[in-house]
Amino acid sequence: MFLDWLAGHFHTVEVVGTKPIPWRAEWWLQPEVAAHFTAPWHASVQDGDAGAVSSWWINPWDRHAAVIFDKSNGPFRDCDSTDGHLSRRRDKRAAIVPLPMPPDNVTL
Repeated sequence: MFLDWLAGHFHTVEVVGTKPIPWRAEWWLQPEVAAHFTAPWHASVQDGDAGAVSSWWINPWDRHAAVIFDKSNGPFRDCDSTDGHLSRRRDKRAAIVPLPMPPDNVTL
């Protein structure tokens, strides 16, 4: 269901401007991009009011798209459409931010 939604949504997404945007056809190799795509999908299936479609485009899609397609700081910044995933990095592994969990005795 999610992949059907994503394919349908991308039929309407246009690239405007003259600068190339960073993009990898194998977007699922970037965990951050997959998370950015699933968040607006969840929002799209939960909204039910008349203004939901317009609201959805502004928030969350525009905010997620700004991060995904940011050439300088986005998750595709080290990828090349010809040379592949993380091709611009010496270390070809994606650097995932570690998230250690607090001890059980810590109350948050």
